[in-house]
Order: sequence, then structure tokens, then C-alpha cells
Amino acid sequence: MKSLERAIGMATALLATVGITWTSSVPMSSSPAVALLRLAWTARPERIEDCRPQREEELAKLPAHMRQAVVCTGTTAAYRLEVRRDGAVIADQIVRGGGLRHDRPLYVFRDISLPPGDAAITVRFVRVDAVSEPTASGTAVPADSPRDHRPAAMNDDRRRREDEERIRRQEEAIPSSLSLDRRFHFMAREVILVTYDAERRELVGVERER
Repeated sequence: MKSLERAIGMATALLATVGITWTSSVPMSSSPAVALLRLAWTARPERIEDCRPQREEELAKLPAHMRQAVVCTGTTAAYRLEVRRDGAVIADQIVRGGGLRHDRPLYVFRDISLPPGDAAITVRFVRVDAVSEPTASGTAVPADSPRDHRPAAMNDDRRRREDEERIRRQEEAIPSSLSLDRRFHFMAREVILVTYDAERRELVGVERER
């Protein structure tokens, strides 16, 4: 079931990317004197949590299927989108996931009108929240620290599934820092697209073939 859900998720992300990429070839209907830089992508934000390990006596009171080595509460990460043209900031905003709790995929869609000609474009998409996870004592440590503190009341299979789920969420989430530095040639009434490639896990620029 998990494999099926992951396959469906990957297919949905691929279709979204294809759809977004297609928009780069749609001609502009606005002023013929300007070009358009289009930022468009969707992705799953990282989860920002306050976590603590459960004590043996806490786990002993729970049914085996409800036991978790670590319990967490929190929300999803916010990201800063910054765009520069020849070093000057032309866009700066905070992006959150959708829904009231911001726990749904985030969407970026922004059009920026630019004069025709060559320009050095820099796009940064960076997480603004810190991520940490607990040690056995409950003190937060960097997320890349070793994790070898697991309660004895947790069986090996349960621990493995818990670790796999955490890894799956990390793999599906957008990276904490993305950047694109590229020189584009903007032509009047044409669109240049910057989007997120989920397979390559990076920002890419898409220009219309000439």
C-alpha cells in the first residue's frame, strides 16, 4: 500500500511539473514591449517539529500498535523566495504550504515583467525555520546527528517502520535550500520559466526553443 501511495504521489508530482513546464511555451497576451519571467512549481514542505522520546513507563501504558519511540508536535516549514536581476532584488516573499495548518503542498506561481535583453537571474528558495530532533534526554540536536536512542519497549519492526517513515518524509520534502544562477536572453512577449525538478531536486530554467 505504501509503495502504491508513493507511486501515485510521484506520478502526481510529475504531471504537475509537466503542466507547469507547458506554461513556459504559452505566448504572452500583455504588452509586446516586455518579456516575462515565470516562477512556477509545487512541492511538499519540510515538517518542523518539537519532539521528545517517550519513557519506558509511558510506552508500557500504550497498546503495542500505538507505541512511538518519539512523539512530535509542530507545523511545516516556511520558505523565503528571493529573485534578483543583475544583482538587484525584484521579488522577495515568504511561501507556506496550503491549508489552514499549512500542511499541504506549497505552490509558487509568480510572473515578473522584465525588459527584453540579456540579464543575470538569481533565484533563491530557502527554508527560514530551523529543524532539529531530540536525543534520549529530550534535548534537541541537529537533524544529521546519530539516532541510536530507542526505548526497549519498542520492537525492532516498529522502530524500523518509524525510521522509514521519517526518511520517506525527508525524501519527499523539498530541499531546505535551492538556488539558480543563470544568464537568460529575454525576448519581447516570450516567457522564461523557472521551476522545480522533483527528480533532480533542483531549480531549472526552461526557455522556449528558437
